[in-house]
Amino acid sequence: MKLGAKLLLLFGLGLAAMVAFAGFGLPRVVASVTETQLMAMARTIGGYLVHDLSTLPFDGDEKAFEKAIDGQFEFVASLGSSTGNYRVNKIVLIDSRLRVEVGHPDGEIGADYSSHADIRDAFGASGLAVVLEAASGQTVGSSAGPAAGPPTVGSGGASPADRIEADIVAPLNLADGDRRVLEVKLDFSATLSLLSAQYARVLAIAAIGIVASLGLLVGVLLLAVRRTVVKPLLAVSDAMERVGEGQLDASVETRGRDELASMGRHFNAMTRGLRERFELERYVSRSTAESARAKAGAADSSPTRVERKELVVFFSDVRGFTAYSERTDPARVVEVLNALLGAQEEIVRAHSGYVDKFVGDETMAVFERAEDAVDAALAVRDGIAAMRERIDGLEVGMGIHLGELVEGDIGSPRMMNHTVIGDTVNIAARLQAAAGPSQIIVSASVAADPAVARRFDLRDLGPLRVKGKGEPVSCSEILDLRK
Repeated sequence: MKLGAKLLLLFGLGLAAMVAFAGFGLPRVVASVTETQLMAMARTIGGYLVHDLSTLPFDGDEKAFEKAIDGQFEFVASLGSSTGNYRVNKIVLIDSRLRVEVGHPDGEIGADYSSHADIRDAFGASGLAVVLEAASGQTVGSSAGPAAGPPTVGSGGASPADRIEADIVAPLNLADGDRRVLEVKLDFSATLSLLSAQYARVLAIAAIGIVASLGLLVGVLLLAVRRTVVKPLLAVSDAMERVGEGQLDASVETRGRDELASMGRHFNAMTRGLRERFELERYVSRSTAESARAKAGAADSSPTRVERKELVVFFSDVRGFTAYSERTDPARVVEVLNALLGAQEEIVRAHSGYVDKFVGDETMAVFERAEDAVDAALAVRDGIAAMRERIDGLEVGMGIHLGELVEGDIGSPRMMNHTVIGDTVNIAARLQAAAGPSQIIVSASVAADPAVARRFDLRDLGPLRVKGKGEPVSCSEILDLRK
C-alpha cells in the first residue's frame, strides 16, 4: 500500500486513532520515509564511488593509482561539503591484508581492520551493503534487512541523539587486478536538521487539528502532509533512485523557501555537478578523459609520462567536402557532417578503438590491433554506403598504418590533449590523402600482420610516394573479407 493510502486509512479511524497517530504513528511514518531517503542517498554515493574506482585506469604506477583513488575520495567529500547534504567522516580502501591502503583522512592509512567482521565478510560478497546507525550505535536500517528502530527525527529539532551515520561497505575489483573493500562513513546530520523543523511543524498542525475537530484535521493534514512532506520526500527519493541507476538528468522541482525546498535545491546542485562532469567527457577523447581521471587528486597538474608504443592509426576524410560545403546550406552541412562523424565514432568504438580527434571532416582513431582497424574501416565503408541518401552521396577515403609512436599530454598548461604523435601518425594521414572515395589503403606493416593477411583480400599497390617521406611507402588496398 502506498504511503498516501496509508495516511488516508489512518486519518479515517477517527479522533481516538488520530490522537495516538499524532503522538506515535506519524513520527514513525516520517522516519520510515527519512530512512528510505537516506538509504537511497547512501547507495547513490556508494554506487558512484564503486563505479568510478572500478573504471580507473592502471598503468603500473601504484603511487599515481593511489593518488587517483584519493582524488575520487576528495571529490565525494567536497561534493558533500558544497551541497550540504552530508559530511564524510571516513572513506577507506582496504586491501586483502585487511589494512587501509588509501584513506580519507590520511591518518587512516595503514590501519588494521582485521577485527571488523563486516570487512572480512565483504571480501566474499558481491554487492554493496548500507547500514544506517544513530549516534548511540543503534542500527536504524540496512540494505539487507528491516530497521531495528526509527531515527528520532521531528521531536523538536536535531540533537546529538538525532544524528544518523551511514556505513557503506562494498567489494570491488580495481584495474590493477586486486580485490579491495571500500568502506564509507557519512554523517547525515545536515540533512536531518533540514527535516526536523518541517516535521515539527507538521506535528503541530496535527495537534491543532485534533483540538479543532476531526473534519478540520482530515482536511488540513491530508493537504498539508501530502503537499509539504510526502510528495516532496517521495520526489527526492525517486530522483535519488534514478541517479543511482545512472540517470544523471534526474532533478527535483523546488517551490518555496522551507527546509524541504532547500534540500531539493541541494540535491539538484549535486546532480548538476555529476552531470557537468559527465558532459565534459563528451568533448574530449577517451584517452584524454582517462588521463584526467588518472591525475585526479594529484599534488600538481604536470603532464603524465610520455611513452613510446606500437599502435595502429586510422584516418578517414570526406571526399569533396570543401566543394560540397560551399554550395550547401550551413545547417545541412553540419547535419550531414555530424551523421558521418557519429557513424564512424560508433563503429570505431564497437571495434575496440577510440576516436582521438575530429578535425573538420577528418577522423583520427587509434587501435591496438591492425585487424580491428581494418574491420572498422570495412564497417565504415559499408555503413556510409547504407546511409548514402542521408548524407547526400558523400564518401570517405581511409588510410591505416601500424608503427611506433609517442603517447602523452600535448598542449599548454591551461589546455591539454592526451594524444599520439610521430611518423606513424603522419604516414597514416598521407595514406588517407592518397585514397579515393570508399578506398582503404594500408601500409606494409598492416598488410603483413598475420590476422590481416589471413582474413582480408588485399591488392598490392606497390610503392607510393607521399609528402614528407624521401622513400616511397609500400602499400596495399583492402578489398573485402576473404570468402
